[in-house]
Amino acid sequence: MRDSLYGLLCALMLGLGQMCMFTGYDTQSFIVEPVLHSVHDRQPGIIDAHAGYYGQAVCMISYTLSNLAAPWVLGLLGSKLTLVLGSSFFTLYLLSFMVVHFIPYYLTAAFMGIGFALYYTGNGGYLTEHSSRNTIERNSALTWAVGTTCMIVGGVVMLFTIQPPAEVPAISGNSSDLMNSTTVDRGFREYEDSEIRLMYGAFAVVSFMSNLIFAFIPTRAVANSLAEVNKRKERIGFGEQMVKIGTALADCRMVQMAPVFCFVGTTTCFWIYVYPTTLTFTKSLSNYVYLPAYYSIVLGFGDMLMGFIIMAISKRIPNFAQMPSLILGVILHLTGLVLALLATPAWSTNTPTDEAALWLEPSFNMALLIALLFGLADNCINTSRTVLCALCMPDQRAQVFSISKFYQSLTASVLMFIAPWMSVPMYFVLIVVNGIAALVLYRRVASKTRKVERKITVATKLAAEAGIEPVPFRSVLGTQEKDQQIID
Repeated sequence: MRDSLYGLLCALMLGLGQMCMFTGYDTQSFIVEPVLHSVHDRQPGIIDAHAGYYGQAVCMISYTLSNLAAPWVLGLLGSKLTLVLGSSFFTLYLLSFMVVHFIPYYLTAAFMGIGFALYYTGNGGYLTEHSSRNTIERNSALTWAVGTTCMIVGGVVMLFTIQPPAEVPAISGNSSDLMNSTTVDRGFREYEDSEIRLMYGAFAVVSFMSNLIFAFIPTRAVANSLAEVNKRKERIGFGEQMVKIGTALADCRMVQMAPVFCFVGTTTCFWIYVYPTTLTFTKSLSNYVYLPAYYSIVLGFGDMLMGFIIMAISKRIPNFAQMPSLILGVILHLTGLVLALLATPAWSTNTPTDEAALWLEPSFNMALLIALLFGLADNCINTSRTVLCALCMPDQRAQVFSISKFYQSLTASVLMFIAPWMSVPMYFVLIVVNGIAALVLYRRVASKTRKVERKITVATKLAAEAGIEPVPFRSVLGTQEKDQQIID
């Protein structure tokens, strides 16, 4: 099989594994705060009222710390076993909802943080092992596009596992009510224990399929891959790995990219935890019991659609998956954020409320439009981040991927701990400021990376013509150079 086709197949399998693993996690994240809020209302001693937010905070703290050791684990186990181990913790977390209690919940949330770090480090390692400079943008976009169908699959699972109310539905004449047929005035949305077990049991089964996919995924690297497959004799110890992490953290390129990584954390927290929670806690929307499922499906569709768009455009426009993709993602996300600000009660982020929105009436159709914008933006932002991480520091890729997740998870953990005191306008200001900083600093790193890539390409070509081994990355890169203006 040709390396180009083989690499495409590996990227597809990686995406399928990601899809199964995140089908449960991402979809349940839309409802975990109201789900555990419902359990707390019935049995206050079993779980905290805001355990949904606090559990994600515990997960993200564990994720933040685990990111520092994840490259060492990748060197010890290799990308395949790292993916298997990381995905197994996701399945364990979902199984903890079979009997909700704060001890197994917070414990498995901490384990899932470790799983996050292992999975994403293994994902970056596997992707670079099976991609060349010519295919990294295509493979990254494909993996992310296929992986994000998890939200479509998860939404469908929710449609079949959500238990509608016993009352006879009162359906109005508009199309949104027909799609979401259960529209009865029944107060704020509550999740029953049997409904929770049914949903999370189905999610756990799908997550287990990811464990199987990663267990059988191919390991042979492609020729001229961006990363060499790990060799046992070349593995380094934990202490040396920490030194490499520290060196990479202090690199000026990582410092400049920190706002981008934080931006991924703030935007992801908003669309996956905060905004879906407002859909359940807003009384005028709580009657639409299937709205979280449709939100998941539409968001996943937007994410997948943008992945294929980027993959197609990248073939025609060089470097589209870098700065242009990030600009497009920021614009799309801020558009959705403005609509959310205008059409969402300010404090529906943390408590059931019947207060009015700032300007627009909350509606089923508006929620789905916002979901579409967030989905399109998410793929743009993550593809841009992944591509630059793969290219900006060629000799420290594992550390770069780990650091990107370190900043993202650190930002998310702080946000989740303070979420019970955050309103929609507060999130709006935070994300806008973060987005502007990310755009300004990302452009500098992207420009320098393109310059370095040209030097590597020329050096590799000259080495091939001379019939000698290509020069090492460090020789091509030299010392850290001053940023030079490059016209896009």
